[in-house]
Amino acid sequence: MGYDLEKKPFAIKLKKLFRFSEIYGLKRALVKAAGRLQKPVFRHFVLGVFLPRKRYVSVIGCGQFSFSTVCYFIYREHGNIFLNSYDIDPKRQDNLSKFYNFKEQAKDAKSLIGNADLKVLYVVSNHASHTQYALEALKKNIDVYIEKPISISWEQFAQLKEAKSKSTSKVYAGYNRPYAKATRKVVSYIADSKKPLSLNCFISGHLLDADHWYRNPEEGSRICGNLGHWLDLMVHLMHRRGHVPAKYKVLVAYSDINEPDDNIIITLTTEYNDLVSINITSRTEPFEGINETINLQCGNVIAKIDDFRRLSIWQNEKHLLEEYNHKDVGHQTAVNQPFLAQDKIRDWSEVEFSTTLMLHIADMVKNKTQISEFELTFTPQ
Repeated sequence: MGYDLEKKPFAIKLKKLFRFSEIYGLKRALVKAAGRLQKPVFRHFVLGVFLPRKRYVSVIGCGQFSFSTVCYFIYREHGNIFLNSYDIDPKRQDNLSKFYNFKEQAKDAKSLIGNADLKVLYVVSNHASHTQYALEALKKNIDVYIEKPISISWEQFAQLKEAKSKSTSKVYAGYNRPYAKATRKVVSYIADSKKPLSLNCFISGHLLDADHWYRNPEEGSRICGNLGHWLDLMVHLMHRRGHVPAKYKVLVAYSDINEPDDNIIITLTTEYNDLVSINITSRTEPFEGINETINLQCGNVIAKIDDFRRLSIWQNEKHLLEEYNHKDVGHQTAVNQPFLAQDKIRDWSEVEFSTTLMLHIADMVKNKTQISEFELTFTPQ
């Protein structure tokens, strides 16, 4: 997905590295570059010396997100605790394994999940496979982190909920925006206000080729692959303000009905007088990656998140302005959920509710529906 760094002139590569260093910090920018180039460059500078640790974390799916985000933040917090890796692409598997010094490269997912030393599994593979890998881990009572989406069909979702209810292991979802510093600050202002909210999310997303795997029908479309992030953020904000409505009216505006999951606006209104709009556009590839602006009003609170680099909050005469040294979309905390205290982890019912709403909208887009109504009671867990 996104920018093909290897095919760009050296000057463009250098400019992108410099820009990403400003946004994410030099070490993270170098890791992103190493992942794109599929070469173990910068390894010792970024990670330092590999110290022996107990190996109990395995990863299925060794693409760019595993390389630059999942494994990077696990290593940064806990050192080298990596056991096994697996990917259907041997080159990607080998590159990730050597860069982070995994103990072994598994020959398949079955042998990886069957390793008796495995305690925490990270599922970062293609979307359609997330649920199945998670089900296999849950059968063995292994804690599992499922990158978004947790399911891409109603059947998968039902299977996952049933397996989770029968397993003693913990399940975590890769929806990261609720863990961002800016989101947590906004939540502290609206917590338990029980006021209707207006929320607008404008997202400049990656420009995907016609043959990109996200576009395969079995992968759930960009609704599951991308839009689910902001539906999940909406549910989190509603929950923290003190009430998640049961009834929603959903409107979808398509810019091109022949490409219904790209360049669209989702509008939701609720019985609680909430008004939410999510505009995801991808008419060009953003040089700095996904860029988003989030505006919120809830009671006497007005907030603006500018690409998770800057936050402004107004509450009556008070004004708060925060700028972050590095862009914080919540990945570091979200990835490390399996290692956090329980009171630091969000309510799983938020994820189930947002997934239900996501699947409903995915069906709308698949059928090119413009208006529908949705009803489901939110039950905190």
